[in-house]
Amino acid sequence: MEESLRSGTAGWRKPVSEVPALALSVALVILTAAYARRLGIGKEISISGARAMVQVLILASVILLLFELPLYWSFLVLLVMAIMAGHTSYSRSGKLGKTLPVAIVSIAVASLILLIPFFLLGVFPFEARYLVPTGSILIGNAMNVSSLSIDRYRGEIRNRRAEIEAYLALGAPPGLAAADSLRQGLLSGLIPSIDNMKNLGLVWIPGVMTGMLLSGADPLEAASIQIAIFTAILAANMMAASLLLQYSTDSFFTKAAQLREDLD
Repeated sequence: MEESLRSGTAGWRKPVSEVPALALSVALVILTAAYARRLGIGKEISISGARAMVQVLILASVILLLFELPLYWSFLVLLVMAIMAGHTSYSRSGKLGKTLPVAIVSIAVASLILLIPFFLLGVFPFEARYLVPTGSILIGNAMNVSSLSIDRYRGEIRNRRAEIEAYLALGAPPGLAAADSLRQGLLSGLIPSIDNMKNLGLVWIPGVMTGMLLSGADPLEAASIQIAIFTAILAANMMAASLLLQYSTDSFFTKAAQLREDLD
């Protein structure tokens, strides 16, 4: 399998030209941003598209350097990714209390735990070229689900203020008072992942499998690796979002166990 992955990587440059691909990307961003101006988000799409291209090109350069550096540098890169991902999810929480460290730790722990089996079981060689991309996939998806979950959790708490305050008035702890909101937030965050898994291979070919097929890998090998990664993504998403919502609950309440007034 290792030989297949390496040969696929080595053959990547044969069918694909970088310059036309980048030119196509720029053109699509410009056209999308022009159309989106009527929606008031043309500027945001332009900035996002430009940032995405610059950031990915920088990342490609960093990964080339990582191939020549000791492996612990790869873990440092993943840690930086987890910190940035945690800050994004933290922003969705309304930047309350201890949500920032909780978001960073939740995403980092969930991603690391689900990353380890890939190398212990020999799915991938323990090298930077496999460690960083696989880790970034888990971190990025955990960030998306965590952001969706904490945003919905905050909205549910805000919408159920009267219900939660009634629980608190009856002596219920904040965790119990917000339990239904937490459950709804977690469910909403996981719906896209669950729907994607239901339709895996039916209405779309996931990114990892697509990349391997384009690079010349065996379809069955590409499918088996994609399934392993996708199930790991779902597990990491659930773990990260659950940890974030569970341990950030206190941030929505005061020290006197009262619902905060600044949730709006």
